[in-house]
Amino acid sequence: MRILVVSPTPSHPQDAGNRARIHAVLSGLKSAGHSITLCLVDREKVAPEHLDSMRSTWGELILVPHDRTQEKPSLGTTYGLDDWIQPPLEDALQALAARRPGFDMVLVEYVFLSRAFTFFPAPHLRFPSPVLKVLDTHDQFGGRDHRLRALGLPAGFFHTTAAEEARGFGRADLVLAIQDEERTAFETMSPAPVLTLGHIPADPRPKLPRRMPDGRLVVGYLGSSNPMNTRALGRFIAELDLPAFAAAGGELRVAGAAANALQPAPGLVLLGPVTDPDELYAQVDLVVNPHEGGTGLKIKTVEALARGRPVAGTAEAFAGLAPDEVWQTAVDAEALARLVRSSAQNPAIHAAISSSSAALFERYASSVASQARLLANPAMLRLAASRPRTLLVTDIRFWQRSLGNHARIAALALTARSEMDLDLFFLGSMSAPETEQAQALLGGRARLFPTGPMPPTPEARLPKAMTPFEQRSTIAAALPLLTRHLAENPPDAVIIEYIRLSYLRHAIAAPVLKVLDTHDIMSLRARNFAHFGHRHFIEISVAEELRILSGFDHLLAIQAEEFRWIDALLPGRALLAPHVVPQAPRPPRRAEGPVRVGFIGGDSPMNRDGLGWLLDQVWPAIAPLGAELHVAGEVCTAMPQGRAGVVLHGAVPRPEDLLATLDVAVNPVFYGGGLKIKTVEYLCHGLPAVLTAEALYGITGGAGQAYALAQDRAGFVAALAGLVLDPAARARMGDAAFAFGHRNFGPQALAPAMRTLAGLARGIPVTAAQPALAQE
Repeated sequence: MRILVVSPTPSHPQDAGNRARIHAVLSGLKSAGHSITLCLVDREKVAPEHLDSMRSTWGELILVPHDRTQEKPSLGTTYGLDDWIQPPLEDALQALAARRPGFDMVLVEYVFLSRAFTFFPAPHLRFPSPVLKVLDTHDQFGGRDHRLRALGLPAGFFHTTAAEEARGFGRADLVLAIQDEERTAFETMSPAPVLTLGHIPADPRPKLPRRMPDGRLVVGYLGSSNPMNTRALGRFIAELDLPAFAAAGGELRVAGAAANALQPAPGLVLLGPVTDPDELYAQVDLVVNPHEGGTGLKIKTVEALARGRPVAGTAEAFAGLAPDEVWQTAVDAEALARLVRSSAQNPAIHAAISSSSAALFERYASSVASQARLLANPAMLRLAASRPRTLLVTDIRFWQRSLGNHARIAALALTARSEMDLDLFFLGSMSAPETEQAQALLGGRARLFPTGPMPPTPEARLPKAMTPFEQRSTIAAALPLLTRHLAENPPDAVIIEYIRLSYLRHAIAAPVLKVLDTHDIMSLRARNFAHFGHRHFIEISVAEELRILSGFDHLLAIQAEEFRWIDALLPGRALLAPHVVPQAPRPPRRAEGPVRVGFIGGDSPMNRDGLGWLLDQVWPAIAPLGAELHVAGEVCTAMPQGRAGVVLHGAVPRPEDLLATLDVAVNPVFYGGGLKIKTVEYLCHGLPAVLTAEALYGITGGAGQAYALAQDRAGFVAALAGLVLDPAARARMGDAAFAFGHRNFGPQALAPAMRTLAGLARGIPVTAAQPALAQE
């Protein structure tokens, strides 16, 4: 390909993160055999020798004059999308667009230069333009000024509104986010598909060897003097307690301009500016990044990992790297300092940081290599720009995210929208706020089709192929509505939520991929309820359920036990699509007040019975220890009032907010079947939890470390009392729970199934490798 790159930032020298990013992206494209023309907006007044380096590296450099004094905001105190576009750039782009032969791709660095796309042919309908237009975002600029000011920092650089940023995205065929969390944010409003392209430095040098051990722990920090860095570093040093750190055998070495505002002290060595980061990395055992706030990928975190150095940092410092250990997800700079002090006192902690850092970088490097191969492949890029459209059919108000089934569908939508364009066919009416919430979940490319109230159809004739269960479940008016919708808005695939709506498969006449998201194997669940004297709200036999399941092309199983059950009886149709929880920073641990034990659940027989057993058989032994039991959800309506030490919150709009206030979680259910989504949420929020075997159905491998498995009343009391009385035990189990949860139920766990589903919707058959991937 002939690639035009339009950038306000030079690729040489690589002495800043954004420069290293551009250099790495262009190096990858060049190594794949593509020719590069770099159109550089001369904002940064690059030295002549660096201009020469760019000319020799990329083959052609076009330097465009730029006057920074003309960068004035047109939207009050914030910039309009094109406020940094000046006439010399427009002239240069007109000339470049007129070249023959023309360019095959235009790659624009930063959304504020997205006007460059408008000089090239526009796309036609769903097919990208003859010139593939790719926007490399680097960072999130919509609302950036508000985020920085909330931290007490000046806005600086470019910032705009979310609407202006979305307008810039709409000029591209594809948008590149530098990390997955940012991609998720962009997907909510982008008119163009969003892909992740992470960053690995284009550095051919081998990793640095370990420093020779001398009984000390030498910790390093490298950063510029920007206010974000100096603020976080100051908070980190203050909490580190340098005299105590030095007495424990620790030393902190600070390199870069961030050292300029500091004074040497015992345990603190100031190196100042360095010409090569290796000048710091070669002399330290551990690199820290206490970054707080901001967006984008923290390139100095990746850089240190790439050089073979263990890294500990805040959650913001590891954003986009899918961390799963406590030393990679510290809530703030102060919490990170406490972890580093512990590492100086306990070599085992440093060894664990080292091994987890190496594993994390290996995973990340493999992912980035795959993403870079896609960017260098024109056919794959065009395929990514023209995605399959999938219709999600449900009557569940999943955008409320207050119940387990809400959370399941919301998580599925968040992951699926990265691989396909989603439409929603909702059986019912939606208010304006509901429409806004659903749109944010389904993404900026989604279309919403609520049916409104269902008209009565008492005499409707139902399709003969319906099973008795489907006949009992049918809302007859929905059948012609869906048939008409499919004719007017034909999708590539249809996902129906729950077997309760399986009757709608009979409204699908055109050849389209039919998928059922099972949530549970309902016949097994009904049998489980009956064993304990309860009727399940869905009554169906195994034979009839299998007959219905066989009417779908593919079936999504929420956990491995159910995947194996479906795959054994309907081979080749099951995809393991586990429930996942979006990664979020862990809240700080509570240091005061009674220990708060929590349970969240809907008003189901299994929750009522389990919680009743807990209140009668377990809580009398725990309440005298000074703990409180906090219960949330509709299950509160069935609970007795006025129990000592028990607080009933009722339904809560955001369950995660309540989870953030808890010290311990419990799930005492003893029947029900299916995956217990609240158990997954406890783990992913880093809550130590006491759980029954039923609460862990479909979850294995963490008993005794990531959670306590209670086999009977005595075991439940002992495990819960131990956690209530021992803060250190709570901390250890919480850390292990967080790591276990995000390894098994982080967003990456659902991605293989959605990728496979998108391929099937395109007509790409499942290969031998894909089912194995979907079972991991």
